[in-house]
Amino acid sequence: MDRISDLPKDILQRILYLLSQEDAVRTSVLSKSWRYIWCTRPNLDFSDNNFKGNNQQFLSTVGNTLHLYSDQRLCLDEFRLSILLVDHEWVSLLEKWIPLLSDMGVKDFRLSIPSDFSNREIIDLPSVVFKAESLKSLHLYRFNLGKNIPENILFVRLQVLQLSHVVLHEKGVLDKIMSSCPLLTDMWLQECKVLETVKLEKKLHKYLKHFTFINRTNHAGCSIEIDVPTLVTIRIIGCKLRFNCRKFSNLKIITLRSVEIVQSQLCIDAPNILYFQYSGSLIPSISFASASMVSNLSLYIRDDDVEEDAQSWFLGLSKLLQGLRRSEISLSIFQFATNNVHVVEDEILVQDIINGGNKPVAVLCLELDIGHLSSFSSFLNGLFCICRPSYLIPRWVHGPWSKERKAKELDEFFCKIQKMKESGNEETRQYLEDLTIEGFDKEFRVRLQWRDRDCECNSKLSES
Repeated sequence: MDRISDLPKDILQRILYLLSQEDAVRTSVLSKSWRYIWCTRPNLDFSDNNFKGNNQQFLSTVGNTLHLYSDQRLCLDEFRLSILLVDHEWVSLLEKWIPLLSDMGVKDFRLSIPSDFSNREIIDLPSVVFKAESLKSLHLYRFNLGKNIPENILFVRLQVLQLSHVVLHEKGVLDKIMSSCPLLTDMWLQECKVLETVKLEKKLHKYLKHFTFINRTNHAGCSIEIDVPTLVTIRIIGCKLRFNCRKFSNLKIITLRSVEIVQSQLCIDAPNILYFQYSGSLIPSISFASASMVSNLSLYIRDDDVEEDAQSWFLGLSKLLQGLRRSEISLSIFQFATNNVHVVEDEILVQDIINGGNKPVAVLCLELDIGHLSSFSSFLNGLFCICRPSYLIPRWVHGPWSKERKAKELDEFFCKIQKMKESGNEETRQYLEDLTIEGFDKEFRVRLQWRDRDCECNSKLSES
């Protein structure tokens, strides 16, 4: 007995909403009552991948479906279109489809041109897209922006803007788009070409909560200025960064990777922050006021970082840790080099110099991958002058080696630290009380116990 067909129409549409476009169409063969239900669901998702290169059939299917919706005066919440085979006919049809979508009140519009070896063309985005006043969410992938942008952009309801692999031909194009979105809450910019500057201003972006910028190809090619105190999450990869606003009452997560902070010293007041992550070869000058959070730091050592001026490198790291001392810190240091890096011990083992006269900072976990560092003990002694790790993880031990090789490497690593404890510098001999190996199925770590309890730490670490 077919009880599902007797369900209310809105429930049937909800069921179809959760299916893929292909599966939703397949329900038309279940029975006569199901034949056209898929044509009433509030979301459509078309991809020419499902048409095996028959571009004409694909375009006809999309066009007929939209006209069917329009003739029935149906509302459409989401419309997704992905097409690989681009030609002028497709562009002209898109210019006819967009007004239909706007009349149907489409809120979420996703338009993409996937790339493969046969299709490297990036077409100009039709200007009618910027006239879709009903849009609340817009996702564009691989388009040229700038040539067809109208004088008036009707994004008065737009809350989510995601631009990925787009080309911004003219200067000020992004500013014009952003200034036309007064209700914007989420912005995502990924691998946007010919983009020089991004300015987030509190006057224009009063409701902006989430900002993501990803640029893995040209880290020095774009500058970002942030002056929006309403942000909740900040995720930035690859740029020069300036904070014109220092107080973020709602900020909870900030992730920075391969970022150059242009301020010499930056203190962010974010009382509700939960997580800070930084990854890069430059040690940032950043601190957080009155915050208890989790900090995850990944630093990459270049050949000349600790060879030419070891004291400055350690002092910079010490300042960073001091600025994060109220948080639960995990620190990872990787050698970004293939040659042996030599550290002169006399240059770094002056505690008052490399830690600025401050107490060492408690660190939950110190992860090391410095296999080419010839002066390992000197480097580790320097780290112990500025921080007190509870756990030490030799990352190279977890490589694709046999159990015997891993056991040998771990034993050598443990013996080096034991030797430092017995005959190392005064900082290590005086305060390193004990060390033990803790083994897991896939990970080994060394637990360190320190005598001094007056190091800088947050309450959670002091309790442990």
